[in-house]
Amino acid sequence: MTATRSTKEEKRYQNYRKSEVNTDCPFCTIDAGHPQYVRETTYLKVIRNRTPYSLWDSQGVVEHLMVVPKQHTGTLADLSNEAAVEFVQLISEYETNGYNVYARSVDSKNRSIAHQHTHLIKLDGKEKSLLLMIKKFLYIRLSK
Repeated sequence: MTATRSTKEEKRYQNYRKSEVNTDCPFCTIDAGHPQYVRETTYLKVIRNRTPYSLWDSQGVVEHLMVVPKQHTGTLADLSNEAAVEFVQLISEYETNGYNVYARSVDSKNRSIAHQHTHLIKLDGKEKSLLLMIKKFLYIRLSK
């Protein structure tokens, strides 16, 4: 696993996912003045991740942003040529400034929001010497 959240952040994330019974896309409602809003271009907006990762590649996360197309779409393939060029330019700007770039595929079981979003993750550069992760599993015994 490349990324994780602290226990507190993970609980907040799970509660957020459970509360998302509204059919409105949470990314489509973020505009200037919203606490998550960072900036926008003609076709895209940059927002803060509401439930950021704590670790990425065994390092602490300093900032966790996301690039979101203004047009509600599940995949980058649906972007116009102009929007796709702008996407590459914007991602390149952040990558040049030390951000890691990550996106899940449309079919990913871990993708929590259908609106395409690409993560921009800035690290603290400090390798964690001990990383202990325990995942709870439910064991079910099946009998005849």
